[in-house]
Amino acid sequence: MTERHFLRLRTPYLLRIAIGRFGRLSAMHGALLGLGLFGITISLVGFPTDSLIPLLLGAAGIIASLVGILAQIIEDWGRVSRIYRHARTLPFVAPYAPPYDNWSHLSFNGFSSVHHEDLDARLRSGSDIPLQIGRTMWEAPAECEEARRMIRVLLDFDDDKIRLSDDLLPDSTSTLVQKTQYSAHTVTNLLGEVALRERRRQRDLVSSESVLLRNGVVPRLKYSRCSNHLGVDVVGVTSGGRVVLTLQGEKNDTNQGMLAASGSGSMDWKDLRGCTNVVDLAKKTMIREMSEELGITDRRTIGMEDIRVLRYVRVTNWGGKPQFCGVARLDEFNEEVRGIERRYHRDHFSIEFDPDRGPENFALQIRSYVTENAKRISFPLYETLQSLCRWLDHDPEAWTWLMGRDNSS
Repeated sequence: MTERHFLRLRTPYLLRIAIGRFGRLSAMHGALLGLGLFGITISLVGFPTDSLIPLLLGAAGIIASLVGILAQIIEDWGRVSRIYRHARTLPFVAPYAPPYDNWSHLSFNGFSSVHHEDLDARLRSGSDIPLQIGRTMWEAPAECEEARRMIRVLLDFDDDKIRLSDDLLPDSTSTLVQKTQYSAHTVTNLLGEVALRERRRQRDLVSSESVLLRNGVVPRLKYSRCSNHLGVDVVGVTSGGRVVLTLQGEKNDTNQGMLAASGSGSMDWKDLRGCTNVVDLAKKTMIREMSEELGITDRRTIGMEDIRVLRYVRVTNWGGKPQFCGVARLDEFNEEVRGIERRYHRDHFSIEFDPDRGPENFALQIRSYVTENAKRISFPLYETLQSLCRWLDHDPEAWTWLMGRDNSS
């Protein structure tokens, strides 16, 4: 955890609100404060005069501005305290705009996504899809901004994330990414899972459909009004015969109390350092997330050659949010929930298999586990395990790679 993260985590909500309010003073209160300070300065070091008028006017201006700012802080605190997330009664479902309407559809426990096998094959092969980096910060739509500022107060962190600004398609020769903030996700894509409501006013702070859809369909990414920051899910498979899973904690925005992949999360803007293409960026993020969530302190435990990107999806229930699924081959190790991760992950579980019995038995063990634990399996984990089994079913070289840690990728 960085020093900036530590400071924010230890900063009370009310102080966060006060700092935010001073950071965006209204025109009236900012003017009063400025004029007040100017008046006091003039009275103390300005023109020689015995008049107390500048001093009194300056003090009055400062007091009036501070009273107004304090009133705004109290109002902000009251509104933040009344905000709650109301889970959808039924999962968010909507058709996609072309060309996504012809992509393969996957569903599980009411959740769904789309993917394209030709694009997935490119990713598995490590095909070079260069990144183009946008120069400006993407910001949430104007009608979402007030809610974003309030929700931001309640977040432990509001890191800079990587937004996919253009469509990643089977024939893409490059793709455009852009900086955004995590808080933008909570008032855009996440509206597909929960509504943001204010208790006293009994209304949604943001209209979900107006943000998630365009003409009644989930649009192409380049036309989307959502943050669409990139996420990853990666399962670690050990040479000794375990697929390692993570139990999500209650502090997670999604899939609380559900089983998730070995590493799951979103791409930080800093993950772009040294990455020039999509596959390397996805692999780098998967290594970071899995190392954090499994408590792996020696980064040499997982190399880029030990990660295979399996699938790119758009998750319908999050308004078409883009995600990558992957698998990591690992030596045996002792996983542990460490440090700040205890706030977000409670424990680890394993799906055990016999490495000597081959890919068919492995896939059978995975599918049996999913069937027996369907109510506990999060959709991203299901998607990742399904893509892994499908790869093993159709690629004779997949098992050799997965069980051959010493081999090159």
